[in-house]
Amino acid sequence: MVEPTRKKNRKAKKSKGNYSGNHQRGWLWGHHAVTETLVTGTWPVNEIYANQKAFDQFSDLLLAKQAAGIPLEIVDNARLEQLSRSSEHQGLVVRLGGFPYQTLESFTPVLRQALVGHASDASPPAEVATSPPLVVICDRLQDTFNFGAILRCCDGANVVAVIVGNRSQAEVTPHVARSSSGAVNHIPIVQVDDLLGTAQFVKDQGMQLIAADSNTKTSVWDSQLRGATALVIGSEATGIQPELLALCDQRVCIPMQGKVTSLNAAVAAGILLYEIRRQQAAPLS
Repeated sequence: MVEPTRKKNRKAKKSKGNYSGNHQRGWLWGHHAVTETLVTGTWPVNEIYANQKAFDQFSDLLLAKQAAGIPLEIVDNARLEQLSRSSEHQGLVVRLGGFPYQTLESFTPVLRQALVGHASDASPPAEVATSPPLVVICDRLQDTFNFGAILRCCDGANVVAVIVGNRSQAEVTPHVARSSSGAVNHIPIVQVDDLLGTAQFVKDQGMQLIAADSNTKTSVWDSQLRGATALVIGSEATGIQPELLALCDQRVCIPMQGKVTSLNAAVAAGILLYEIRRQQAAPLS
């Protein structure tokens, strides 16, 4: 068995530009976030750092990853804090590679299979009944916390995939991974050059486009949301771009009963996703 590299205790020195913003974005820490990433294997891990306590607790997993070729070092807490720039590292830090977005080409067979699978199960037994496919399209979301929270909601609602553009859109970073509670490891995230064209493609496959639009007067409670659905969530600042909004089959809002006029993108997404799933699961009257 290969032994992990052990570093003697040393004082953490101030960095002289070694940990730039872009570099820092590659570091993930904490027991749940790190072990979830290591176990699923979705997001490539380049290096693992652990203190002795964390190594003892997760030795089987860490040694397995080391045997698979990922460098593993046992270091002190000062080094972990230097790497993560956080005192909440819980003894476990990893350096990540680039996030493995799916492409429209790789996602298309998955979408078509989901649509065909649902169509072929028109009257399945209740115990194996499946909901119609549900996709989320994010239009220029820039807040990483909201993006991660939306991904967490998407996992809870069992969406087929989340589609994002490659411009004016928050990237999948360790911060997004943490706010998603690890959902980034389980949901296909499709990054495309042409979000408008992709939305049209999804619609052409037979999915209805539903826009979350706080400016409409059509309440989600009064809307018909059955069937294969792509929910469009817009930018926190400017909403859904007009061209994309024009493509949508319905625009729905969440009725506000207090003084505030709208909810943030993540809360709205969660409510709408579960209302869609509720309607999809309800028996036809």
